Amino acid sequence: MDKNNRFTILGCGHSESLLHYNNNALVSNSDGTLLIDCGHTAKHALHDLALTIGDIDEIFITHVHGDHVFGLERFAYETRFKYQKRIKLHYHPDIYHELWEQTLKGSLSKIGEGSLAFDDYFELCPLTGPSFVSCGNHYDVFEVAHTPGKKTLGLCVNDKIFYSSDTIAIPEILSELSFEVGFHDVTLSDWNPVHATLASLIDYPEAIRKKLYLMSYEDSWPMFEQQVNAYFSGFAKQGMSVEF
Repeated sequence: MDKNNRFTILGCGHSESLLHYNNNALVSNSDGTLLIDCGHTAKHALHDLALTIGDIDEIFITHVHGDHVFGLERFAYETRFKYQKRIKLHYHPDIYHELWEQTLKGSLSKIGEGSLAFDDYFELCPLTGPSFVSCGNHYDVFEVAHTPGKKTLGLCVNDKIFYSSDTIAIPEILSELSFEVGFHDVTLSDWNPVHATLASLIDYPEAIRKKLYLMSYEDSWPMFEQQVNAYFSGFAKQGMSVEF
C-alpha cells in the first residue's frame, strides 16, 4: 500500500458559505486521486490547488445535496468532451435514482449527439458491501445521521483518516472506529437539526475530540476559533493536507 498518501481538504465551508468552497476532499498518491464529493465549487477549488478536472481519477459521493453533487454536471461534460475519459464513480446503490433520475438526468441526458445515460459519462461503481478500494487504499463506509430518510455515508481510509460527511453527532459510531486523524461536520448555529452542533461534539470523549478537525462550518467561524482550539484539533482549513 502506498506510503505517500495525502488527504487534502478541498473545501471546508457550509453550503451557505461565501468565504469557503463546498465541503469536499481529496485522497491522492502515486496511483491516482479520489475526490470525496463534488459540489458546485469543485472545479474552482481544484484550480486553487493547481489541479484540473482531468487530474481526478475517481469520485466517491457521500449523499445527494447540491454542495456534494452539483459539480458532477461539469465533471461529466469535461471528462467526456475535453479529457475523453470516464471517471470511476463510487456511490451507495440506494442513491442511484436520486442522483441520476432526480438530479443529473435533466441536464446530461440530451446533448448534440442524442440521448446519453449515466454510464456514458462515468464508470459506475455502486458499492457492493461496507468497503471499497480506490487507488490502492481501503475505504470502510458506514451510514451516518444527516437528513432523515436520506442515505448519507461517512468513511474511514486505511484505519487512519475518519471523514464524517454531513451528520449530527455520532458518538456510538466513532467509539467503534480506529483512526488517527478525523474530520467531523459541525454547525455553529443552534437551529440546524441535521448537522452536529458544537455543544454535541464537546460531549465526545476527550481522546476522540483531540483527534478531530471540524469542517463544513459557517462564515462566523472566527468567533468560535478559540473554543474549538481548546476542545479539538481545530477547524479544518481549506487546502490543508495530512499525510498518512
